[in-house]
Amino acid sequence: MQDKLQVIKMAEQKGGKPRREAIEKLMIYARNLGCKVTAGGGAAGGINCRYGSICYAIMDITTEGEVKLYGQCHPNKNDNELNAKINAWLESREDIKLKSSPINCHGLLNEKVENIPLPALIEFIEVALKFIKEIYYKPAAR
Repeated sequence: MQDKLQVIKMAEQKGGKPRREAIEKLMIYARNLGCKVTAGGGAAGGINCRYGSICYAIMDITTEGEVKLYGQCHPNKNDNELNAKINAWLESREDIKLKSSPINCHGLLNEKVENIPLPALIEFIEVALKFIKEIYYKPAAR
């Protein structure tokens, strides 16, 4: 199992300083919003961004620069509200393009992380967190 520093170094070796910087900025931003940011497994290695007590998947970034966005509903729920909201948001974007759309669970982006506008990826994290909180963490009616 690799640690985050090893993943960042490997990303820089494979994609240069722009890739490393993009991944670092996304890691810091997600962590500051309350996400759990961990080093991912597998041969390629990567960074996983999760949120909440059951660790909702939000985004994965591999050292190869691939970005995977998630829109997966709660594992014990039948609704697809989160998925529908995330897909609607993604469809409205010109700066984030999926290889295959719409996403059911997750979707890969066409571009490498360093070639995607950082504000768009940051906004995705913010929007995903907003939807997760609205749907699954909203206070119960009194």
